[in-house]
Parts: sequence; C-alpha cells; structure tokens
Amino acid sequence: MIEYYLDLNPLTENPDDCSARTLPIRVLTRSDILEECCAEGTGITPYEAESIFKRIEKVIAESLEKGYSINTPLINISPSISGVFENWNDSFDPNRHKLKFNATPGVLLKKVAEETKVQKTDRRTSAIDIYGFKDHTIGSGSEIITSGGIGELKGKKLKLDPADSTQGIFFIAEDGKETRVAVYVSNTDTTQIFQIPVLGAGKYKLQLRCISKNSKKLSVGSFEKVLTVE
Repeated sequence: MIEYYLDLNPLTENPDDCSARTLPIRVLTRSDILEECCAEGTGITPYEAESIFKRIEKVIAESLEKGYSINTPLINISPSISGVFENWNDSFDPNRHKLKFNATPGVLLKKVAEETKVQKTDRRTSAIDIYGFKDHTIGSGSEIITSGGIGELKGKKLKLDPADSTQGIFFIAEDGKETRVAVYVSNTDTTQIFQIPVLGAGKYKLQLRCISKNSKKLSVGSFEKVLTVE
C-alpha cells in the first residue's frame, strides 16, 4: 500500500489541477535490504548476502564501464551523453559534456506498480511538508546551492533527532549517493537551519527524515525542486 496526497499543479493552466505526491513509509538502505535477504527461514547468511550483493554491484559497474547496457526484470540501465556538440567534427569534451546512466523499471517493477494498491490521504496528516529552501551563503531562494554553505528549510513537522542516524537532512546525488547533514543550527517544527555538507558539483535531491512525536515510523519529506552545486 502506497499513500499519496494531492497538491496544486502550477504547470497547468487550470488553477484547480492537482498532482499527486507519494508518502513512503521509510527509506530502505543497502544494509536494510541485506538484512531482509537474511531473514529467518531463508537459509542465507549475512556473509553470503554481502558477497553476492557486492559481486552483482561489481559486475554491473564493470559491464557499464565496458559499454554494455543492463536489462533485468528489476531495472534497465543504459548510457547517454548530455551537452551540445557544435558540429559533426566535435568530440566529447568533459568540460561541456557529461556521460550519464539512465535507469528505468524492468518488467518486474512494472508489474509491481500495476498490482500495488494506493490510498489517498489528507495532506495535513503527512508528517513532513517542506515549503521552501534558501541558501544563506548566496542570499537567495534559487536552486543553486553552495557546498559547505548555510541552508534553511521552511515547512511543517521538520523537527528531527540528529543523534539518530536514520533521521536527518540528506542530499542525494544523481548516482544515489547520500550525504547527511552533520551540523544543525536551528531544529524546530517549522524551521531547519544547517550547514550544507561538502558536495561535489552536480544535481541533488533534498530529503528530510524524522520520527514525529507519538510515532515510531520514520517519515520522509522531499523538497520538490532539484538543487545544483556548480
């Protein structure tokens, strides 16, 4: 079961149009998945699961590096190059072009999407609602952020426990690597002021994860815009 709520859609002409935003119950990490693989009754040891997982990761990474595309029931991965080439004689320039790997769901995930039930919920009941982000180092609310700068989030139910490693503000790179905020200046239900971690150039999604009062469930809220470190 996946919960969702509706929000106004600013991209359409009709002022009443809405779009859906999903509410994941929590984020499963690599360690969580390995732990599930070794659940009681499976007969799989943690060493076996870790070894197989590492081997799969290595084979996929090396195959992509060699020029292969990946096609599995779970996920499909293929390379692409972004950037403008000036003419037919132009060649790849790392300063102007970027190699990327695009991932799309395989037949298994497509089937799961078709069979999974969804349930509409009231936006007001969502644990986290992020209204806006500002980089005080730049002094604006733009989508450009400064590595190591000072960031501010505005919203509802933003308070978190920095001592709990599952909670926090996370910057998620395009390759899925997560960088957790370490320094918090203000930590309240409506405002988070923090030091932006040291981040490499690229695009990032921002997530806030917390456990609300009177709840044992980890909730996840995402800033709707993609942030960029130049």
